[in-house]
Amino acid sequence: MNPKPWLLALCLCLLTSTGFAAEQVKYRLLLQVSEDSVDKLNLALNNAKNAQMAFGPENIEIEIVVFGAGVNTLKYYAPIPIADKVKEAKYAGVRIVVCDNTMRTLKLRPSDMLPEVRYVESGVAELVEKQTEGWSYVRP
Repeated sequence: MNPKPWLLALCLCLLTSTGFAAEQVKYRLLLQVSEDSVDKLNLALNNAKNAQMAFGPENIEIEIVVFGAGVNTLKYYAPIPIADKVKEAKYAGVRIVVCDNTMRTLKLRPSDMLPEVRYVESGVAELVEKQTEGWSYVRP
């Protein structure tokens, strides 16, 4: 038995299947919250959920960057509906990141914040870096 035709067929199958995976569109959405406003945070969380519904959660990567006065909206004593929405967003794959520079300025520690958030050194730098990488930016 000549193994070459079988090997060639296998290689063609692998190339075809990886070609389809490479063509899949992946959207990346960057949302900013920098105001001490539960309404603004709620709007950003709703925008994230709506984007996942529009594109499919498997087709979109979403990050909400919170800095400046917006950090106050994510303290551990946030209103129950907001805390629940933050938790729901995290489990839906939305990353919510908080600025460490703001945390230091406001003398806050991670224990002061909702446990679902992550941290970046600088919220503004995070926005710039992500936009440079081609992320779509929205400020609700």
